[in-house]
Amino acid sequence: MPLSDSKRWLPLLIALAAGGITLASYVQPNPISDGVLQVAALVTAGGLLLGILNVLNVHRRRIAARAPDRQYSLVLIAALLGSFVLGILPSLGLPIGALLAGEVLRYVYQPLAGSILALLTFFALRAAWRALQLRPGEASIILGVAVFFLLASGPWAALLPGLRETLDWIEAYPVLGVARGLLLGVGIGALVASTRLLLGFDQPYLDH
Repeated sequence: MPLSDSKRWLPLLIALAAGGITLASYVQPNPISDGVLQVAALVTAGGLLLGILNVLNVHRRRIAARAPDRQYSLVLIAALLGSFVLGILPSLGLPIGALLAGEVLRYVYQPLAGSILALLTFFALRAAWRALQLRPGEASIILGVAVFFLLASGPWAALLPGLRETLDWIEAYPVLGVARGLLLGVGIGALVASTRLLLGFDQPYLDH
C-alpha cells in the first residue's frame, strides 16, 4: 500500500486508533474510550435512522407508483409508524402507552413470532428429508438422535426409571461441552477477525 494513498491509510489509522483505545479500556478504563463508545453509539443510531427513512421512502414510492403489491408496503409503513408512536408514548408520561405496548406485544408480536417458528418446523423437515436423500448415513444418525430426544423429553419420560436422570446427565456434560466448544471457536474466530481488522489485513470499511 503506497504511503501517498491517503484514502486507504487514513481510514486504517482511524480504525487502528479507535480499536486500540477501546481495547485499552478493558485494561484501564479511561474517558477517551468512553467518548469513542458514545460516538460509535451515535453513529449507529444515525445509521439506523437513515435506514428507517430509506425504507419509508422506498415503500412510499412503491405506493405512489401503484405497484401491484403496494398493499404490503402500506402495511409495513403503518406498522413502522405505529411501533414508533407506541415507543414514544411512555416517554411522554402517558400511562396508556405502556399498556398499549404490552397489549401489542402479547396479542400481535408473540402470535406472529410463534407462527414464524411453526413455519420453520416445515423448513427443518424439508431440510432433513433432503439430507436423507443426499447423505443417508450421517443424516440418519443426526435425525435419529433428534427424534429420540424429542420423544424422550415428553411428560412420559418420568414413567421410565432412570430416563430423566440420563437426559439430565447428557445435557449437563456432553451437550454443554459441545456448546462451550462452539462458543470458544466463535470467540477465537472473532479474535482473529478483529486482529486482522486492526492490523489492516482486512479493510471492510474500504469495500465498495
